[in-house]
Amino acid sequence: MEMIPSMGLKNILRMHVKKVNSSEWERIPVPTSVRAIVALNLHSYGSGRNPWGNLKPEYLEKRGFVEAQVDDGLLEIFGLKQGWHASFVMVELISAKHIAQAAAIRLEIRGGEWKDAYLQMDGEPWKQPLSREHSTFVEIKREPFQSFMCNIG
Repeated sequence: MEMIPSMGLKNILRMHVKKVNSSEWERIPVPTSVRAIVALNLHSYGSGRNPWGNLKPEYLEKRGFVEAQVDDGLLEIFGLKQGWHASFVMVELISAKHIAQAAAIRLEIRGGEWKDAYLQMDGEPWKQPLSREHSTFVEIKREPFQSFMCNIG
């Protein structure tokens, strides 16, 4: 997901995650340097890149992460800072800004002066209308059955 590159996401986005086997949402701060949030359940992104990276066991333990697996029920949530950062991540010179691993993520987008947020899901972009008065919520979670996105309203 990429949103408003000239403004830090911290000002317009609140992020909550739900850990595995938990029913509680936990607020996770969005780092001030992050301009785009990506949530993956695969190692592969953007033509086979691995932006989460191959992390050392010491780093995983320190951050409370586990090694990413496609069948672990976890989303790897990371941030991209600027265009140069995204470029270096995509050529695998560095890894992305690790934010969380969770079973679900809920994004609260506060529109204010912004009319739209530019989002992408499974490679398909869309423009999400935002309200000036109310927050817009996007929730991503694993479903035990096939699901699809729909725009109601």
